[in-house]
Amino acid sequence: MASVGFAFFWAWFYLLMFGPGTAQHLGLEASMAVKLAFLIGMLAVMMLAYLKRNLFDRHSPDPIPLIALALTLPLGVLNLIASPGSAPVGFDIAVWALAGGGFSLIFLEWPKVFMVAWQKDVGAFLASGAVLGAIIYLFSCNLASPYGEAALLLLPICSLGTFAYLRAHIAGSGKMPEQPVEQTKLFPLTGFTVAVFGALFGFAIYHLSYNIESLEPALAALAIAIGGLVQMGCTTLIKRYIPFGIAEKLTLLFVAIGFLGLAFLDESFQTPCCLFLLGSYIYFDFANLAALVGFASGQPSPFWRIARGQLVLPLGMAISWAACLAIQGADAALFDFVPFVGLGLVLALAILAAFVPFKDNAFADKSFDNEIAEGGHFKQRCTKAAEEYGLSNRETEILSFLAKGRNAQFISEQLNISAYTAKTHVYHIYQKMGVNSQQELITIVDSTEVIFR
Repeated sequence: MASVGFAFFWAWFYLLMFGPGTAQHLGLEASMAVKLAFLIGMLAVMMLAYLKRNLFDRHSPDPIPLIALALTLPLGVLNLIASPGSAPVGFDIAVWALAGGGFSLIFLEWPKVFMVAWQKDVGAFLASGAVLGAIIYLFSCNLASPYGEAALLLLPICSLGTFAYLRAHIAGSGKMPEQPVEQTKLFPLTGFTVAVFGALFGFAIYHLSYNIESLEPALAALAIAIGGLVQMGCTTLIKRYIPFGIAEKLTLLFVAIGFLGLAFLDESFQTPCCLFLLGSYIYFDFANLAALVGFASGQPSPFWRIARGQLVLPLGMAISWAACLAIQGADAALFDFVPFVGLGLVLALAILAAFVPFKDNAFADKSFDNEIAEGGHFKQRCTKAAEEYGLSNRETEILSFLAKGRNAQFISEQLNISAYTAKTHVYHIYQKMGVNSQQELITIVDSTEVIFR
């Protein structure tokens, strides 16, 4: 059910970016300007959530859904009643910027449900939302006027309505801790590379939006669905949570292929290449979000944690979008050189990866007195569970990996031991704890009660 609610939210975003209605109402050039305003609004609210961590009182009823609706609904109403030239472009820019802020608020709300209701496999649930969102987007694009425009009014309402129901009936509304027990540490290198990826994806999304008249909604939906399915496969088949460092490397390969096609293939291949990059963006975005959410040990996510890990992506997209607008306005012929600039950025990232390997986002435990501590809540649960079942020191170390969903191959790489040795330790841990699956082990650790010190 949460995936469906998330799908309504993403369908709203896809419909704004790749729906035919905006260009029809505003004209192509104006529509590109208001979409840039939407990206800037997204970035501004994420930055605000990151910088002002106590923006809203934890103990009062959550006001964010109502604020998000107040920001997003005018855009739906405007699109429903709009006609060419009915309002100044500046008015549309302001409404779209506010809607971008509402988008960020909805985006930051949804991880709370996923982190409480499903403590594991969150990446698959998030990615399934993208796939379902692609289907809803395709359905909405093919609705006759004014029903297609009404979708922009209904989708955020449906999404937030589903979220409110899940918070009240499944996740619970009173589980927000006084202080976050963990915090996400985003390496500067990771933040920089995510921003560069955002710039590359921004060009692809700009190209598709600029050529909206020739863009088949079915192909855009297919690209979105493929990206989501790849992420689902990685999170469920490769590892419970695909490490974000691996996601960066895979995405770098995808982006290189896409920009090689843009630079050297015929113009007729530009749209398919950008659709390929759109699918890569969906995969990358949900890998990033899953990495930020996945290791939260079932605690609701404060806004600032997710905002800190996500805001660099729309930052890169907004920068590249503004650059594309400037180039298009100055000399459209210069636009042919943009793919080569993209290839240069890909090459720079590849060199960076060769000399400074990408790191996963690190998740450090945080104590209630606001200090980063090596022995945080999660580690204490693992230690207590290990003591109760008589695990050795090495088995205790491996237990912490297993409790985060890691497999034997990953453990062997991290501890510099053979895969056979890692599997032997895992077997002994299963025997001592009396479990037959990793999920049973995770359940034992999650249910272990400790007093936070």
